[in-house]
Amino acid sequence: MCKIHRIVVLFICLLSFNGYSIGINDSKYIELGGSLDPALVNNISDKLHSKANAEKYNYVGLVIGRGYCSGTWLGSDQQYSYILTAAHCLQGSENDQHQGQYVSFKLQDGTVISSGQSTNYFNQYTGCSSDIAVAKIPKVSDPLDSNGDVIKQPYIDNHFNRDLLLDSIDLTGFGIFGSRSLGQLGWLGKRNGTGQLRFLYQDCLINRAIENTPAWAFASPGDSGSAIWQQRKGADVAVGISSWWFGWQYGYSGHAPIALNSQWLKSIVPMLKTVDDIPTEIEEQPVFVLTEKNILETDRLEKDLRGSVYYVKGNNIINGPTRYIWRYPHKTTLFSTNLIHQQTDTTYLVWLQGQRKTHCGWGKVNNSAWCYPAANLGQLKVQFSQKDNPDLPIGRYNGDFTFNVKSLYNRDYNDSVTINTNITISEILPFDGTITAESPFISERYESKFRGTVYYLSPNKRGSNRPRWSRSTGLYSHLAIDVKNSQTGAIQTVILRGERYLGCGWSMMNNAAYCRKTGPVYGELRVSFIAEDNPDLEIGEYKGSFPVTARGLHNRRFKQDLRLNVHLNITE
Repeated sequence: MCKIHRIVVLFICLLSFNGYSIGINDSKYIELGGSLDPALVNNISDKLHSKANAEKYNYVGLVIGRGYCSGTWLGSDQQYSYILTAAHCLQGSENDQHQGQYVSFKLQDGTVISSGQSTNYFNQYTGCSSDIAVAKIPKVSDPLDSNGDVIKQPYIDNHFNRDLLLDSIDLTGFGIFGSRSLGQLGWLGKRNGTGQLRFLYQDCLINRAIENTPAWAFASPGDSGSAIWQQRKGADVAVGISSWWFGWQYGYSGHAPIALNSQWLKSIVPMLKTVDDIPTEIEEQPVFVLTEKNILETDRLEKDLRGSVYYVKGNNIINGPTRYIWRYPHKTTLFSTNLIHQQTDTTYLVWLQGQRKTHCGWGKVNNSAWCYPAANLGQLKVQFSQKDNPDLPIGRYNGDFTFNVKSLYNRDYNDSVTINTNITISEILPFDGTITAESPFISERYESKFRGTVYYLSPNKRGSNRPRWSRSTGLYSHLAIDVKNSQTGAIQTVILRGERYLGCGWSMMNNAAYCRKTGPVYGELRVSFIAEDNPDLEIGEYKGSFPVTARGLHNRRFKQDLRLNVHLNITE
């Protein structure tokens, strides 16, 4: 990393007349536009501009002085506006103070907030950690909200907390737009993105956009001096100043931590607002409501706790974890609770899915492990899937349940999260396919959508239910399915065969291999009823269903839940 940051210093020197603006990773570009096509740039840029133009960012503007940079209005008196920006954006940064440079600050719509001979203040600027400045510029007007009132001053961070800083950030600034592989795509404009502070290097906050993650934005040419924002006490707070980038390809940007410069800022800006000025209100217990449509995420409980938390069953959780585990985050916890069917006042056991968040993904709710860079995440995510509850009658289900929250590191810590449910089932669960005595079910080729292979798992599969890698063909899996005789109501078990196509033949359903010549482009599932596997099945009509999950072996994010119908008419 030392070598990289020597190069970064060179970038500061070369680009100090320009500043920096929003760059995004390729996966976000594809998500917003549908493909990695430079012709889509205007549509994608408009989406990023729309969020940046929210009223809460009215204090973010364009600094015109030593080139074009971004800045943040901190407040004004009768004569002057105080604009926060980067030290390398203004003249005189080799001193503590410089007078005489002509500087303007204006908003996205062209409104000039301040303009004239500026007094520039610096905090012993030597590099990224002190790349912060205040321009005291003759006032022209104040930034206004939609009602015509002067906007509220933004808050700045004045309590340096490494764990809180290493979290997601909002980047909002002016300048050039581009992506990691396409490079520069657009010119000056106000845009917004989401990044992730990864670590602190020589008191410089390092942000990096990584493909296929929620952190997809980084500072790039045109955004120097822009503030980066995080939440503190329920309010947006400026926590850093954009200082440098490391080119389009790598997705890195560096930011000066405002908290380490907050005492200096207080001495320069008389009306400065800090985290200490955020109004405190009586905190009410948040109300979390789970429906059939939403994926519920709770607040972060680990943000004020040293260490990580985990979740175990509490009130009205019937089947669920009772103690912690420590594993790399993966998989989902399936747990159950009793809910009341409102139309019949009948209690039903309802299965739900839960996960807990870390910096490297979601895992089981009772997983107490944490991921680099910090143990400061831990939201609980809960969702309802009708495929987990195929036999629930149509109607509305209400009730609540509680997870107990504990810490592996602080054994005295105890908390709880209560979730209310309002789940409506409006139609019988449709099946993804049907197996009959005459015809099998054959799935689509999921591998045609991404690079890699898939395999298939089911709790009804006999034997090992883990992925395998074998190029042997002519093999199959046995599935034991309970079906009901439509005439007698008797429950009977039938055996089905589950197979996956390798490209040159069929094999076990949990086999993720592919044939050398064909590559990973096949992989459909075939489930069949074979009369020879069920010699004792009597004449009659049989109905049942069972779940299958398609999982990606190389693309671990891929998961497709299937519910298959069995409808057999045995006539001989």
